Amino acid sequence: MKEAPDYFLPLKVMPAEGDKIILSPAYFFPANIMSRGLFAGVSLVTKTIVVDASNGRAVISDADIRPCAAPDFPCIPRELPVKLSEHQALSAAEMMATPEEARGWRRGFNSVRVFFRNSEFNFVWHTYIIRGSLLIDAFTGEESEAADVIDILLR
Repeated sequence: MKEAPDYFLPLKVMPAEGDKIILSPAYFFPANIMSRGLFAGVSLVTKTIVVDASNGRAVISDADIRPCAAPDFPCIPRELPVKLSEHQALSAAEMMATPEEARGWRRGFNSVRVFFRNSEFNFVWHTYIIRGSLLIDAFTGEESEAADVIDILLR
């Protein structure tokens, strides 16, 4: 597996004093996605797919994301282990980038090709914040109420 990442995904939510911080390794895949349909023309869109190397969760973003240097954290973060290889993460990223209408029997009507920009692949830290009873994904800003369970599991 890979060594520890050097860069971080940009943070939409900054950690505050008293927060617990979890760092999860992630693979960062910029891609160009070309799609063509039976009744539609050719379109080319740029996406960024981030695959969490610890749990396999994939996030797709329209924004042009650039990894950044380590932010100043108010406490020592806990680091999760790498469980996915780059090849497994690349397969998950391709599946995430391919829309549902271009899979299975419908692919005869719709064609989608995912072209990854290999020179821009990166291995980065994905930051999660435990704030009270909330688990916050600092990259996307999404919040969930599962922080208590995760805190117990990480002890």
